[in-house]
Amino acid sequence: MARRPVAVIVAVICFCPILARAGGVSLLNQDINGGADGPPFFGFVREVGGVGINDAKVTGELKGGALVTTTDILGLYKLPGFGKTVNPDDVNISCAKAGYKQANVVRRPHPAGDMKDPIEVDCYLQKQ
Repeated sequence: MARRPVAVIVAVICFCPILARAGGVSLLNQDINGGADGPPFFGFVREVGGVGINDAKVTGELKGGALVTTTDILGLYKLPGFGKTVNPDDVNISCAKAGYKQANVVRRPHPAGDMKDPIEVDCYLQKQ
């Protein structure tokens, strides 16, 4: 009987690293590509009050194009960089999910001219 709880604990521990991925990509330094495509964007989509929202659509828009991804089970997302010639401040991040409306988008400070470190942008949705 004691083996069953141990098996459950091992299964949960093995499953947890999968939960730390946004769009199937982890947020480790090796994933950031050294700024070859400009700084990537990442963050959380949360309900106002703090709960992460699974499968929310996150859009990074720039004149002439957009990148779209969805959040993982924790509400985490990641978008690749838009290119070295693109000013990260010109990229507009928004989020959406059926039954919610966008309440707020919070962009964390980012050093000017830094083209390799990821930019954190959190999005908050409110139930309609």
